[in-house]
Amino acid sequence: MPFIIYPQDGGKLAVIIPTGDVQDAVKDVPEGVEYAVVDDLGSLDNEYFDAFKYGNLGIVCDIDKAKDLHLDKFRAARAPKLSSLDVAFMKAVETADLAKQAEISAAKQTLRDVTKMDLPSTLPELKSTWPEILN
Repeated sequence: MPFIIYPQDGGKLAVIIPTGDVQDAVKDVPEGVEYAVVDDLGSLDNEYFDAFKYGNLGIVCDIDKAKDLHLDKFRAARAPKLSSLDVAFMKAVETADLAKQAEISAAKQTLRDVTKMDLPSTLPELKSTWPEILN
């Protein structure tokens, strides 16, 4: 199945999936914008779609954008854990348990630090990177 790809603002990838003749679908590409008709989207990954751009080499992954998207996944996974620790911390405050407060504070900081880790520079390696603490 052929696809029409072209850059949007900032080079972000746009994909048109023709339902009929490809040449009829080309009219949907904005006027004056370079486009290409490809038979395969290659390693285009739906989870990281916003990291792909259309450039001189065709479809390329902006690894920095992919890293940002991956860190968003970390943040989403840690949010309920932090929320749970907030409740436990308040209970420790109510009982004046300073040792428990310190323990919870350290656990919360460890969760916050997951977004500071060095991430790999290829999409397959990036996708396989997941901190154990977020399981």
